[in-house]
Amino acid sequence: MNKEIDNKTPPLAGRLYQLMEKSGVNKSGLARICGVTPQSAGKWFKSGSISKDSAMKIADAFGVSLSWLLGDDPEMDSLPDDFNFTPEMLDDKQRHLLKLFSRLPESEKDTVINMLTGMVENYDKLFKELIKSRNIEEIMKVKKGD
Repeated sequence: MNKEIDNKTPPLAGRLYQLMEKSGVNKSGLARICGVTPQSAGKWFKSGSISKDSAMKIADAFGVSLSWLLGDDPEMDSLPDDFNFTPEMLDDKQRHLLKLFSRLPESEKDTVINMLTGMVENYDKLFKELIKSRNIEEIMKVKKGD
């Protein structure tokens, strides 16, 4: 993981390498955090560009600012000395889920990821529908003068 960073390395790639070095997360791990393929994550290192959604997920997961991750903060080229991301930062349920996931055969891991992704997307959809229906009910009450 000690990737040599030179002047040709995009700032984003340099920041991602720093996060990987300090946290022990690899490119596949970054991809999992963002819900993208490892190939997509690999492109971040070559192109130096990343989607807003993926950048926000990485910044949130590692507790760094979006401006630092994107290289917009020249005053702070490296991670703070006190940066520390370890599995201990996970709660008990997250650790349990990771232990179970790591015991699965590789052939089943994508199935589980797809299943969980589908569940989360369904809950997001239901939440939006609920918000929409409640807002409509409130609007109807206001119109009726209830």
